[in-house]
Amino acid sequence: MHKKTNISVFVLFVSLTFILFAGLTVAGCTAKETATSNKEETNAVPVQVEKARKGILDAKAGIAGKFEPYEKVAIAPKVNGKIVEISVSLGQKVNKGDVLFTLDQVDLQNAVKQAEAQLQVAQANLKKAEIGSSQGLDQAKNNLAQSESAVAQAKQAYNDAKINLERTKKLFEAGAVPSVELEQKETAFKNAEIALKNAEIAYENAKDSVHYAGQKTDIEVAKASVAQAKVNLDNAREQLANATVRAPISGIVASVNGAPGQMSSMQSSVITIVKLDPIVVKGYLSENEVTSIKTGAAVKVEVPTVGKTIDAKVTAISPVMDQQLKAYPFEIEIPNADGKWKADMVVNVIFQGTNGQLENSIIVSRKAVFEEEGKKYVYKIENNKAVKVEVKTGEETSEEIVILEGIKENDTIVVKGQTLLTDGAEVTIQKQA
Repeated sequence: MHKKTNISVFVLFVSLTFILFAGLTVAGCTAKETATSNKEETNAVPVQVEKARKGILDAKAGIAGKFEPYEKVAIAPKVNGKIVEISVSLGQKVNKGDVLFTLDQVDLQNAVKQAEAQLQVAQANLKKAEIGSSQGLDQAKNNLAQSESAVAQAKQAYNDAKINLERTKKLFEAGAVPSVELEQKETAFKNAEIALKNAEIAYENAKDSVHYAGQKTDIEVAKASVAQAKVNLDNAREQLANATVRAPISGIVASVNGAPGQMSSMQSSVITIVKLDPIVVKGYLSENEVTSIKTGAAVKVEVPTVGKTIDAKVTAISPVMDQQLKAYPFEIEIPNADGKWKADMVVNVIFQGTNGQLENSIIVSRKAVFEEEGKKYVYKIENNKAVKVEVKTGEETSEEIVILEGIKENDTIVVKGQTLLTDGAEVTIQKQA
């Protein structure tokens, strides 16, 4: 009985050992197959994809712009002074020429009176110079006439003395007169010659006097003084007029930075006026966008704060890039007679091309396209593998780009995960968040 029991225990032990071995073998095979499967899944690159579509590309430029005044003028006085009165208030409409504010005028009025007095003095000096010049010229002419008469008399005396000397010489040679008489005639001739020369010198001096008197030098100086006094008076009157500051344009008072009793200077603005009709949208175009957008192009201006969209046209595009933003400024003018649109409102500008819309084309997300060695590529999915395809691109926006060559409508294109891909790599497609 004891022997049978031992045999039964042995048989049971062998059976259990066989079952355990078989189980371990099966478990080992299953684990190996699972690891192999996980390894294959790990080698596949996860990507996100989109379908290439055919449609019309809306070109969004500058992403955002903003409303700005058509014209903005910060007004400072042209003279320093104390503000006496401010005639306008914030938000008030004003017309060109309306009084904005006035400065204290006492000192300026005194400056005008002083300039007027200086002009009167200068005019009196001119009159005096004109009278003196006239009298001086008459006297000089009288002196010239007298000198001319003296020269004539001296010439006559000289000729008479010369004739007498020649006659006396002949008589002396004939022994008819003594030498004393000859000497007297020679002396008389020399005296007549000296008198003639003196008379001629006096005549030339008289002529010079008439010439200088005719130049009226004193009168010219006095006239210059009068002209300068008039300029000073005009300046003083202009400064007085500048104490009343008027609006240089029609518009709306955007800011008031002064108050009565406050000192103002030419370096600080007191009133700012803006013109908001039309209002101007200002934004920037990228280098790619500026080549396809022209002045006059149709646009839609979205105003997110009020949920409105405005149809408009581009009125100006700068041909010069803003070096800080690396983009080209553009402007759009929008009528604003009712004042609905305010300066600094943020807007979104949608360009529709020069003909209202861009060409019907194959369009993909801009992030699908990448560049290598000057060429552009996308990854297209075929049979769960990524195929690297060279493409030729066209118009583009900040979000989408036109594909001219390389792919066709409904091709599946990788838009996320390209950096991990190589040509022919296995992929797993993930849903976009």
